[in-house]
Amino acid sequence: MSLSVEIIEEPNEILKHLQHGINIPVREEFYEFILHDLTIYRAKSLILKEDDKIVAHTLAYDDGGEVLFFGFFGAIDHEQKHIAYLLDRLIEFAQNNRYKTIRGPINPPTFIYGWGFMTEDSLGTLSVSKPVNPPIYQEIFAQRGFYVKSKQGTWEGELYRIPKEELKKYDFEEYEIHSPKNWDEIPTLKLPLMILSARNLGLESQITPSPDKLYENFIAFVKKYGEIYMLKLLRHKISRQFVGCLIMLPNPFKRNREEKYKSMVGYSLTIEKEHRGKGLSFYLVKEVYDAAYEDNVRYISASMEINVFECINLAKNHYGLSYTRTHLILERKV
Repeated sequence: MSLSVEIIEEPNEILKHLQHGINIPVREEFYEFILHDLTIYRAKSLILKEDDKIVAHTLAYDDGGEVLFFGFFGAIDHEQKHIAYLLDRLIEFAQNNRYKTIRGPINPPTFIYGWGFMTEDSLGTLSVSKPVNPPIYQEIFAQRGFYVKSKQGTWEGELYRIPKEELKKYDFEEYEIHSPKNWDEIPTLKLPLMILSARNLGLESQITPSPDKLYENFIAFVKKYGEIYMLKLLRHKISRQFVGCLIMLPNPFKRNREEKYKSMVGYSLTIEKEHRGKGLSFYLVKEVYDAAYEDNVRYISASMEINVFECINLAKNHYGLSYTRTHLILERKV
């Protein structure tokens, strides 16, 4: 038995092999979103063959920096020797191309395929951005010197409708929610949304490389599968500045008989630091959740770095969500 690695650079050819590296379906209807990110990142597929038969795959890419990102890392039947061999070739690839760090798995586009190797005690049902794998992957990566860069937890449960009475304890007089009137307005909101994320998300929560280059692709996905109410901003009336935002993602894998999406995924909840502690998260969430309920959404999930205690408290103690999944993003110095 002879093992060899083939490197593919043409995006349309890469599409044919991504399913080898992930359990989430690589459907033709997602191709436009995948191709966008493959092109932005100048991605390459490393395909492991045994006697000319494909047995494992990983994606390798960068954002112009010194980090080699990988994603869609998987072996048929999760064969240990194939995982180890492909990983060794990935490390060699990083060394030969003078990268300083390897990090992943981060599977572009992350709003569909997510990130991380799933831990053994996690829920394994199909969901957008929640890949499923056995623990053998992180075990072999650890043997090769990888450590945990970020630990992402997922909370899930029935959509909680926040009672009006719960908001009466807060004073929102200085604030107003900005709801985009139509999809044509969304591109004009890119800069304030990027600024809010850069200022307020910790480094451990900023996982996707170069998000500013992916905004239009992300919005196109929400437009195709979701509704415009899934994006709301919070404005401070006095300064007229945006000081918060909430972005939800549609889950195209869970639908009811009327083809409405029955679940959605929390993508980003951001409040400027000087405006926190005023119940503004409830203000934003209620606005979106009420609209989602009218749209027949009944199930919510949200992923976040496990050290973001404020958001975890909201998910667990205020919205009644249960901890269901853990995903590990790994890193290794080259």
